[in-house]
Amino acid sequence: MADTRVQVNKRLIDWALATTDLPSDVLADIQQRNKWLQVDFKHYLQPTVKQLGLFARRLHVPFGNLLMDEPPKEEDIRLAFRTREKVPAQVSLTLRDIIYEMQRKQDWFKHESGVANQQLTFVGAARGASASETQRMMARFIALHHAESPRHLYKDQRAQLSQLGVLNMQKGGAGFGTNRPLDVSEARAFVLLDDYAPLIFINQKDSYTARIFSLIHEFGHILHGTDELLMNLDSNKQEEQLINKATTAFLMPEQDFILRVKEYNIRKAARFFNVSPLAAAIRAQGLGLIDHIVPEDFTEQPVASMDSTGGNPYNNALSLNDNRYMNTLIAAQERGAVQPTEAASLMGISYKMMDRTSQMFIAE
Repeated sequence: MADTRVQVNKRLIDWALATTDLPSDVLADIQQRNKWLQVDFKHYLQPTVKQLGLFARRLHVPFGNLLMDEPPKEEDIRLAFRTREKVPAQVSLTLRDIIYEMQRKQDWFKHESGVANQQLTFVGAARGASASETQRMMARFIALHHAESPRHLYKDQRAQLSQLGVLNMQKGGAGFGTNRPLDVSEARAFVLLDDYAPLIFINQKDSYTARIFSLIHEFGHILHGTDELLMNLDSNKQEEQLINKATTAFLMPEQDFILRVKEYNIRKAARFFNVSPLAAAIRAQGLGLIDHIVPEDFTEQPVASMDSTGGNPYNNALSLNDNRYMNTLIAAQERGAVQPTEAASLMGISYKMMDRTSQMFIAE
């Protein structure tokens, strides 16, 4: 039986080549290896379904888009992100795909799960509040428990936010594999604001101390009801500074922090509060405990940024999603409200991993 071939619009191939984030030398190699992209080939722009699927995956573009009559119009993404430079990041194809994935998860939970049926009163509850007022609001909703490591504190805070109704997701890159990592310098975290299903995304490649800070920082945005789509750069900078200050005060309560620094030192205080040495130094300077900071003196020791899963892909899959989201999605799949393939997509994992991942989650 002859392979089924499809006719592809040349404009869609041009769109794919212009959209992808692959370097020019890799694109040249792809065009050279795929004869159906060459004008003198008898099946020019008539690939088999398999060939077109491989081409789409290689270029990181949706397969369905290549079957359209016209190139798709890209959505305008103007979100603000937590980056190392604390300015809005450029949106790469990898980051764009992660944003779309998080939007799909949020949309399903809000409109189809049957769970997000109550408006969350804390969204925007601290709108216009000062840094100290924001910090007190944070403490009203999240308990700061002492933990033996940043990893344990991060896990505890995620669980508390989940119980509160905030979807909190993490991932280290786009897609199912590891070949499209999200660089921390591009985005550490972002929030998708919503009155019923607010969502916080954390870059899993970041250190645990940074993830802790980002998680509380983004919760601060939710409390402020900040519509980052509409914020200009100047107002965004002011908002970031205010929420950074509130986050620092929340994670390192004043009196306890002063006692720890005076009894020990800044680095030991940082370990106790599960923050970075630089964050602790900034807090100490703000409280008048030190005069100035030399950032190089408070460099954090390199640690493994990804979750300690022992190389087990199923353990890593379990860490990607919010617990409440997973409970709701698995229940929906078991009663037939969501098909297995869709459930796997909404989990952000491959279909072949879904059954075991679900079973491990239920057994926890």
